[in-house]
Amino acid sequence: MRTSFFNKEKFSDPQVVERLQFFGTLSILAFMAALFAFFFWRSVQPKADFYNELWGPTYLLVHGQSPYNTVSLHPTHPSGWFPMAIGFFSPLGWLGEDTAMRVWFLLCTLELFTIVFLALKKSRAIHVTFLSALLAFSFPPTLYHVFLGQIGLTVALCMLLASYFVTKEKHWLVALLVAIGLAKPHLGSLAALGLSVYYFNKGRIRTLFAFYLRVALMVLLLCLPLFLAYPQWIVDMIAQLRSRPPYFIYPSLFMVLWRNMGTFGIILWALMVLSIFVLIYFLWKKLPPMHAVSWSLGLALLITPYIGSWDFVLLLPILILTFSRVGWKQKSFLILVYLLAWYAQMVIQRMEPSHNYFFWWVPPLFLGTAAILTPWKEYTQKALKIS
Repeated sequence: MRTSFFNKEKFSDPQVVERLQFFGTLSILAFMAALFAFFFWRSVQPKADFYNELWGPTYLLVHGQSPYNTVSLHPTHPSGWFPMAIGFFSPLGWLGEDTAMRVWFLLCTLELFTIVFLALKKSRAIHVTFLSALLAFSFPPTLYHVFLGQIGLTVALCMLLASYFVTKEKHWLVALLVAIGLAKPHLGSLAALGLSVYYFNKGRIRTLFAFYLRVALMVLLLCLPLFLAYPQWIVDMIAQLRSRPPYFIYPSLFMVLWRNMGTFGIILWALMVLSIFVLIYFLWKKLPPMHAVSWSLGLALLITPYIGSWDFVLLLPILILTFSRVGWKQKSFLILVYLLAWYAQMVIQRMEPSHNYFFWWVPPLFLGTAAILTPWKEYTQKALKIS
């Protein structure tokens, strides 16, 4: 009796289909990441943010100097990333600037790969995976982020992984990830606040306090290389933060409201912050952590006063999450919004003069689109089943 290689019953088995989708997803994401690396390998800008904020401080650190006194390296601006990033990525200081820059580029590419994979979760149809990867790897803030050597992707990935491992009861690993994610506290704090809500709902004050204690210990652990190499680094860090430009027109809603409405605009911004804090509480109470943290990362872009358009990579988890879980009509609408926004960002970038401030509308547009497309009545039930 002859047996066919293609067994129809075998390929109708849900477990087999799931495995095929899993490996298909990995293959597509690996292909897209390889293409991204091939085209943009030489696009990272030397002497940009990576040099100023991370490589310079780590280079000084491993050579026994203050990581926050970078004058000898002639940076274009003072270092402002928190010491957890410098401690965790301190091995980069042993590498030459160009080599470290290439390693950072590859790390950012891997982070993009992982963020898309985590946001897709079990919604891994081949066409959805391909389109999701295309949205993420061609997102203008993604390109700007990578060219500058920024750290927003690291923040997003750490918080996504923390939301995953918190459901696995890996609390020390969660604390480590949160500590790294707070290297840019204006980006990671809202997600950390959401995790606080999660722990409080699990075990009230005692569990919440234990979470804070673990995070504090991990922060100290990550700062240990700085204490060992140059114990006086805190004084220099404070001086560096004070020496940063006091005024810059950031692409934030705070800046838009303040510039156009003055004091009344600041009051509106404060009310928006309070409203989002309340919203975060309900999101973390109703949704699984992976879903809630995706919204938390995106919503942080609405309330932080200090931000750059490269930080808009925090929108990627909620964009992929929404795109992968709605019907084709909604997918088509999201793609249309994405294309229009992509074109508008390119036009603004080519304007003379252009300014980062002109991109302030990007987070409200995509978060609003995601909120409109999300079927909230069904969302909680479906999310719980998927998670």
